[in-house]
Amino acid sequence: MTKLEDTLSLVNQALKLASVHGEVIVRGQDVLRHQIRISNSEIDIFKQWKSKTLAIFVAIKGRIGTTEVLNPTSKNIRTRVNQLVSFVRGLQPTPLFKGLQKEFKSPSEVKQLYDKRIRDFPEQAPGMVEAALGAAQKAGAKRTAGTLFFDETQTHLATSEGFSGDYRESSYRMTLRSFIDPESSGQGIAVGRALDNVEGQLSRAGQESGEIASLAEGGKQGKPGKYDLVLHPTVAASILGALVKGANPLSILMGMSPLKDRIGQQLGPEMVTIWDDGAIQNGLGSAPFDFEGTPTQRTPIFQNGTLQKLVHNASTGRIMKTTSTGNCQLVPFYLGSKIVRPGPTNLVFKGGSQSFDELLESSRPTIYVTSNWYLRYTSYIEGTFSTIPRDGMFLIEKGEIGQPIQKLRITDNLLRMLENIDGLGREVQQIRWWEVLTPTFIPFLRIKDVPMTAATQ
Repeated sequence: MTKLEDTLSLVNQALKLASVHGEVIVRGQDVLRHQIRISNSEIDIFKQWKSKTLAIFVAIKGRIGTTEVLNPTSKNIRTRVNQLVSFVRGLQPTPLFKGLQKEFKSPSEVKQLYDKRIRDFPEQAPGMVEAALGAAQKAGAKRTAGTLFFDETQTHLATSEGFSGDYRESSYRMTLRSFIDPESSGQGIAVGRALDNVEGQLSRAGQESGEIASLAEGGKQGKPGKYDLVLHPTVAASILGALVKGANPLSILMGMSPLKDRIGQQLGPEMVTIWDDGAIQNGLGSAPFDFEGTPTQRTPIFQNGTLQKLVHNASTGRIMKTTSTGNCQLVPFYLGSKIVRPGPTNLVFKGGSQSFDELLESSRPTIYVTSNWYLRYTSYIEGTFSTIPRDGMFLIEKGEIGQPIQKLRITDNLLRMLENIDGLGREVQQIRWWEVLTPTFIPFLRIKDVPMTAATQ
């Protein structure tokens, strides 16, 4: 890893150059990333790469803009700052920017943010991946494919308003798919920061993917209709997480959320309690402070089914006459550009009282869905969407996993699905993969009367 002092020097240089023009945030990051790729049940790629990036945000009289400098040097920092300032001066002021955070408290303490054993993990990881592949094969898989990423990141943040802070983090993310044939597959996910039980987590993901694939063999065309759905945490995080991410003032103002004017309303059953927690132990979205330097915190979003709060940065907090919740982020926007806005860190669903077997016990026709791809909206503001179940999907017969089925699509409304939750599992699992970009801690859950339509080819 590059020494933090090197990054700090570059951050301070960029801050000094840009802050004479207006309000500024500069974030420097050094990342050491490793990737292990699995194809045809074998490791075929194991590589590592280093990157250094400087992200710069500038606000000049209500005009805002951002840029990123890869492999920054004193020379290219000066050039990019000048280009950014010139660009921002030519923009129109935005009514959505009301200034950066001005007052700062001590950063939050985040447990299991960094595990120093990540330094030795490159030597250990291949053997652990092989063990995961063995677990998948033992569970019935004939072929496996997937990736394991593990990172070590150093971050330093400084703002023109007087904040300066840094932190180090580690993480791993594995997605493994097992196959019996092209139509019979299963997926397993393992993510985290701490390496206490990483070998067990990877093997569990391999075993789960192999078991689901094995059960999925011989799938038949499913019958469209209304079903109770038992959702694996992977699916629950994708669908219900999409609704909770709408508890965002900018999403509401842009007509991209169905939660407009609903604060204080009971939208789900009392068993549903959800919060955003930027400092949760072992969370992939956790950090001591946000992009403005505000300490991260736990923010209640749904309490006993009632929508309580939205997440905020300093600007949206001022617009809505409240304060920042420590959720300022620099996020991708369009064609490689990025914007500063409030956003979720880790979404956390409170676990329920039921076991997985108890969730399968329903007097109504029930389907168990283990994975989904391509959640797409027909109306953001109403929350209507569809998504395609992938990997194993099963009819529940007499409270047990029965006939595997295929080629159905979930077509429903996010608010209606929240309202119709009628079962929550006890065990909460952290989910993060390409269909769930916000780390989400969520259990198995059951939703009644969900429309399932025939999937197109």
